[in-house]
Amino acid sequence: MDLDSGTLRAFVTVADEGHFGRAAERLVISQQAISKRINRLESQLGVSLFDRSLRNVRITETGRRLLPLARQAVDTADALAVEAARNAGPLRIDVLDDHLSSMLIARGVAQRGDVVVEARTRTDHHDALEALRTTDVDIALGRAGAVTGPWPADLRRRVVLLEPIRLLVGARHPLAGRDAVPMADLRDARLWFPMTGAPREWIDLVDELCADFGLTVDRTGSTLGLEYFLGRLADDPGLGTLFGGAMAAPGPGLAVVPIVDPVPVFAWWAMWRRRVPDSRVQAVQDAASRLYGVPLEAAGDTWMPAADRARL
Repeated sequence: MDLDSGTLRAFVTVADEGHFGRAAERLVISQQAISKRINRLESQLGVSLFDRSLRNVRITETGRRLLPLARQAVDTADALAVEAARNAGPLRIDVLDDHLSSMLIARGVAQRGDVVVEARTRTDHHDALEALRTTDVDIALGRAGAVTGPWPADLRRRVVLLEPIRLLVGARHPLAGRDAVPMADLRDARLWFPMTGAPREWIDLVDELCADFGLTVDRTGSTLGLEYFLGRLADDPGLGTLFGGAMAAPGPGLAVVPIVDPVPVFAWWAMWRRRVPDSRVQAVQDAASRLYGVPLEAAGDTWMPAADRARL
């Protein structure tokens, strides 16, 4: 008997989700297609794997007995794909946005010289889950908290960088000479960060930060390019913005001031499917570790969106 790994994967996924529709979404196929795969597998085995008489499908006793073997077969197929892909072909990293510190992580991997890196941005995707399931991306960088609902069983995640969010102001700004500025002192500050074209994960973080601490951020307009954006900050002694602490220094005429009490952070996760070799995930971790970040053991003393903290 020749069993197809696709039908076995459909069996395992429906068993995990307890629902044909959710299983189809996870495998990025139609519900009709996944039903056909289950029917084909049941026909090949000569058994019934699911009781479909209820609103949510329920695995039968026979299906429960066969599930560990099917899961082992799927894991073996995935391990075969991982081994075949080891150090072969480019590493496709979704960096969320090419102006963020995630691009520095991708560059750090590329500088190793042992793997070709292709950087992608997920401007058309709401979160990493969609990027991983609907494109050829290997590893997505971003906020794990932006993935709603229970964490998908087919995806893995790891915090690679807790990047402190800092205040960026012109050299003539009243806060420019401070060693640090408490969060409470920003309530009356003029903050500007144009959100036109900004990633959803950053917009949601800023929304929650403002709500938690009573900050006001002017989101109107566009940066019109980094040079114009930084120039406007340098020219206006009353204007400030939020800036990633792991990013390169912005240049003369500007000052980066740490924010404290608490330190706000953008938690960068690497998220990937099981087929990605561990060595490539470790390369991303190593590159992120060379950037400035808050130690993971100090995460309890920082601020981050509640959904991100729940993923730690």
